[in-house]
Amino acid sequence: MKRHESLHPLSQHHHFALIQVWEMRRALKQPGAKRDAAVRAVARKFVRFWKRAGQVHFREEEEVLLPAYARHARLDEDADVMRMLAEHAIIRGLIATMDKSLAHGEVSEEDVAKLAQTLYDHVRLEENEIFPRIEKALSEDELRTMGKGLHRLHKKGECAV
Repeated sequence: MKRHESLHPLSQHHHFALIQVWEMRRALKQPGAKRDAAVRAVARKFVRFWKRAGQVHFREEEEVLLPAYARHARLDEDADVMRMLAEHAIIRGLIATMDKSLAHGEVSEEDVAKLAQTLYDHVRLEENEIFPRIEKALSEDELRTMGKGLHRLHKKGECAV
């Protein structure tokens, strides 16, 4: 799907997040002892990404993207926006739990599986529902202005771990 250039930084993060989802799911399918090591490694990698760029990604959406959209829509009446924000809280909680577990040298496969599914569903919601609405609601000038706000927070190459 062709995305307005102002949303490219967010879509780039989404692409990287989906790669991480794939890696989490692959690690969870590894046999026996290999699985434990693979799950820990992928969880550590994701937590590094989160600390480097994921937290900022959520801030970009909450502090730049949604306020721009709020000038055109009642966000409190939009079930998808409410779901998006609830998922931000759920994802933050799962990552905090995972980070705490990793500090003790362990990680729950259940938490990794839940994070993978939640993240997958969340990216699909934003890319397929939220972003198209925003692109339709905002003028070209508003999209460009919003994009400048996103680019200020978003550093080039920050998806690398």
